[in-house]
Amino acid sequence: MGLGLRLLRPPPLAMDQPSLPTYSFDAVHSGDLGGGPVLDEATFGTLQELAGEDDPDLIEDLIHLFLEDSAERMAAMGGAIDSGSPETIGAAAHALKSSGANIGALEFSSACATLEHTARSAEAADMAALEGLVIRASKLYEEVCQALRSNAS
Repeated sequence: MGLGLRLLRPPPLAMDQPSLPTYSFDAVHSGDLGGGPVLDEATFGTLQELAGEDDPDLIEDLIHLFLEDSAERMAAMGGAIDSGSPETIGAAAHALKSSGANIGALEFSSACATLEHTARSAEAADMAALEGLVIRASKLYEEVCQALRSNAS
């Protein structure tokens, strides 16, 4: 499940350019997985407000951190399915739930919350159910990564 992810960074702002980078949300809707937005525009707006002119690289840095950390956690979940470790799945899903919400990947975050709850509940003995939830989260994750890369280019 490990994906070779790399962030495509937008060109740096020129010193005389007063505006922050803008992010397009036209083509970032989930196709087969519910049709909702992959990234929440309001969350990005809040991040841009937080960054302000003092830290125009904040969003780029958050995207980079998400892509780097989430790739490792998604790989850990795949390995945990193979080894039958619901505890590892629950821990990775917990972290992904939070980091996904922080960057506006709300559907992905919700899928990770369901995965975390299932992994930590009595239902965790059913690895087939967990595997299905991991597969769904993985598909959403791929869409999130694609949307983040398209917004960072």
